[in-house]
Amino acid sequence: MIPSTPFHPGNRSSCLRKLLVAFGRRFMFLAVGYCVLVIWSPGTASAAESFTNRLNAMQSRMQSDPTNTLILFQLGDLCHDEGAKNNAKAVILAQGYFTRLLAVDPNHAMARVMYGSVLTMRARDTFWPITRLNYVKAGNREMDAAVQLAPKDAQVRFARAVNNFHMPDIMGREEIAQEDLAWLWQQAQVADTSLKVGQKQTIALYYGQTLKKKNKLEEALQIWRAGLALAPKSQDAARLKEQLNKHKGRPN
Repeated sequence: MIPSTPFHPGNRSSCLRKLLVAFGRRFMFLAVGYCVLVIWSPGTASAAESFTNRLNAMQSRMQSDPTNTLILFQLGDLCHDEGAKNNAKAVILAQGYFTRLLAVDPNHAMARVMYGSVLTMRARDTFWPITRLNYVKAGNREMDAAVQLAPKDAQVRFARAVNNFHMPDIMGREEIAQEDLAWLWQQAQVADTSLKVGQKQTIALYYGQTLKKKNKLEEALQIWRAGLALAPKSQDAARLKEQLNKHKGRPN
């Protein structure tokens, strides 16, 4: 579980102390599933049973075909999303499945970006601050490597963008997140894009926020309005409406 208090860096350098405090205060884990953003919420017994049943079924399939990359990915993805609900054991399982998959296919970009995301989850579940930072840095390296493998894969770029968007500024990932979001917003306009409507609205929300941070509010408002128009009654639309309501009276 993410600690509710900042890290206690003790007698460390000023720069490192600021970094550790930033993580303690702001680094909420943002798990990115294969096609959907997963935010932690209290689970139910039925949900836990569903995860266990699905995990057991997939593990049974894998016993007869232990190097099947599709099954390994499905297992990793399942455990990754369960790990987003603060299940540390599922995170370790996800790390193992993606490690095995990448040993078979090192160029599997989606598996590599998910593996990077898993490593940032390990940071959430680790006690020692330095170990946490090392996990986050390793996760970023893996996500960067995944984008290098598949720079035009919208799902890979989406995974990195959303993960990096929520990192403290001191990690130096702000520009990378903005570049991903700008590219993804362009892809969201393409008719045959692999991005789902919910993903498009998430991109609009975060891209607009990065523009607002750079004092480009009018551009941000245009993007939020366009994102809202995609599905005005969706759950994702509520977050866009919230941003727009903060700036009522601005011209369309």
